[in-house]
Amino acid sequence: MRKTGRKARMEEMSAGRIEYLEAARRRVNNRRLRRTALLVAVVAALVIYLTGLVNTSVMVLEDLADSVRIALMPEQGFPQQTGVGNVYQAESLGGSFVVLGEDGCAVLADSGGRLNTISTGYARPAIAAGKNGFVLYNRSGSELRVESRTREMYTRQTEGSIFLCALSNGGELAVATDDVRKFALLTVYDSHREELLAWSLTTAEGVPMRMDFSPDGTQLAIAAVTAQEGQIISNLYLLNLRAGEPQLLASEPGSTPLDLQWMSNDRLLAVYDTHAALFGSSGAVQARREFGGAAVAGVSVGQGGAAVLLGSGQLSTTALVLDAGLNTRYEGPVPSANDIVWTADAFYLLCDSSVECFSLEGAYQWSMPLDARPQAMVAGKGGLFVLTENMARRVTPPAQDQEQAGSPPAA
Repeated sequence: MRKTGRKARMEEMSAGRIEYLEAARRRVNNRRLRRTALLVAVVAALVIYLTGLVNTSVMVLEDLADSVRIALMPEQGFPQQTGVGNVYQAESLGGSFVVLGEDGCAVLADSGGRLNTISTGYARPAIAAGKNGFVLYNRSGSELRVESRTREMYTRQTEGSIFLCALSNGGELAVATDDVRKFALLTVYDSHREELLAWSLTTAEGVPMRMDFSPDGTQLAIAAVTAQEGQIISNLYLLNLRAGEPQLLASEPGSTPLDLQWMSNDRLLAVYDTHAALFGSSGAVQARREFGGAAVAGVSVGQGGAAVLLGSGQLSTTALVLDAGLNTRYEGPVPSANDIVWTADAFYLLCDSSVECFSLEGAYQWSMPLDARPQAMVAGKGGLFVLTENMARRVTPPAQDQEQAGSPPAA
């Protein structure tokens, strides 16, 4: 029996004809999908614009693009030239670190690749790092630059001379300058680069010396220094960026703030040259640790704890390792060092010609000799890096027998 109808016609079609029709259907479906995706993108862009999130989204995309670029970079290894000369400062960024020196500023990926090079000519340069960017500013000058890991985001001129800057993880910027009307002026800009609030500090309140944004960018801690009756006074303030009213947390006579860092959104650690204090969300002191009158030679703070290098000279150098609640994990003698760096599983000493590694309980681990005098050390997600003049090296444990661990070098 002979077949008739649509089924018969389909069977009579050549294989090439059927393939052609299937390809045409796929092209139609692809065009439909592209139109749908374009419509969704336009609607999303319109929503972002109308809700005022354009600049924030641009920053997020910049961070994402930088992160992808860094992840795809080939491993170039260390040592690497920095080209910045003598090192002033080094800070960790996401998958990278920034080094500031007398000849400029350089950003290196944890893999060894160069991401950015900046030459400013600032007389007194300084940097303040956020999560994936940093602000480079001229102390006693009036210019600052906000940089991503790979390029300049924007520049800003201030009316007064800059004392100090801070950058949040989300892009909020705090700038402290001198103020002819009172004493100092603190201006906070939001992530859209618009002025959020301004606070004029009096001589009784002091000049901001340390600042740090909370991880969520809603609070700013300020340690300001002033003098009363010939004595230094350190005032610690908490500024809620939504309310705009500063809260005095502590006033410390005879103390100088060395570091200020949020351990979480509701726990703030302030390290002075005489003690460390931990504050809770209400502003009350949760813990306090005195240093017993010893000179502080170095401080390193992380979200899980802190390490303090006490004493100077060749005779008596002590490492004090504290957990997140300021409880002592280790306190004891260590080799003479110029700085200390705390990580999640060890602390490191930067000595004149080596890097020494200890566990957080004070057990000696290993030593890495250096062929040039180290100037700074920075810990990031990609490891620990030591900076000498114009050179960056990754700190790695030397090959050694396990039984050699536990015997520290002579103090």
